[in-house]
Amino acid sequence: MTTLKYSTLAAAVTLCLLSATASADPVRITFDADDPIGGLAEGETLSNQYAAYGVTFAPSPFTGPGGPVTDWATNTDMTIVSSEGFDVGGVGTPPLVSGNVLHSFFGWLAEDGDPNFGAYFSQGVTSFSVDFAGVFFPDSVALYAYNGSTLLGTVGSTVQTGQFTLSFASATPITSVVINHGAFDDWVGVDNITFNTAVSAVPEPSTYAMFGLGLGLLGMVGRKRAIGGKR
Repeated sequence: MTTLKYSTLAAAVTLCLLSATASADPVRITFDADDPIGGLAEGETLSNQYAAYGVTFAPSPFTGPGGPVTDWATNTDMTIVSSEGFDVGGVGTPPLVSGNVLHSFFGWLAEDGDPNFGAYFSQGVTSFSVDFAGVFFPDSVALYAYNGSTLLGTVGSTVQTGQFTLSFASATPITSVVINHGAFDDWVGVDNITFNTAVSAVPEPSTYAMFGLGLGLLGMVGRKRAIGGKR
C-alpha cells in the first residue's frame, strides 16, 4: 500500500484552502440592456439603482473652492440620456461610449460649478474605470479614489480629448471614488463604469469533504510520525 508523504498531504490541504478564495466577475454599468439591471431609461436620475451590485451614486461630494475651473458644483446633473440624442454635446472619438450615458447637456448648462459625483461601494473594490466622452478640456477630468477618508490616489488626463478611459487599481480596498467629469464650461458624458471586488467564495460541499479528509490524513500521519519518533 502506497503511503502519501506528509508534505504532499499538506500541499493538498493548502490547495483546498486556496480554492475557497476567488475574484468576483467585474461589474460593468453601461446604462443599457446589457448591464446588471438591464440599464436605465432616458430621463432617469442615477442614484441607488445598482445597490444590489454593491454601488450607489450621489452628486456633488466635492463642494466649495478647488474645482478645475471654478468652485465645485452643488447641483451636478445625474440624468441618463442617449449618446445619440439631442441632450448631449459632441461625444468625439474613438467610439468607446454607446447607448445611454450619464450627464444631460441641458442639465450641464444649469450646473453652478464644476460637476462631480461619487461612487460608494458596500464592499471595497480592487479596481475602477470609467469611459468619458465629449471631453474638450482634458485637465478637467479626473478620478479620486478613497479608502474611508484616506485618498489612495488621483488619476487624470492632460492630453486626450474626445473619448478616453481613466482607471485606478489598488491593493488597499477602494471604498469610494469621486469622478470629476468635465468643468463648468465643458459638457462630458460618462459610460461603462466598471469595478472589481476580491471576495471569499463559499466552497462547494465536495471542497469541505476533501478538506476534512485531508485534515484527517494529516492527523493520522502526524501521529504515526510521533509514535515512530519515540521508538
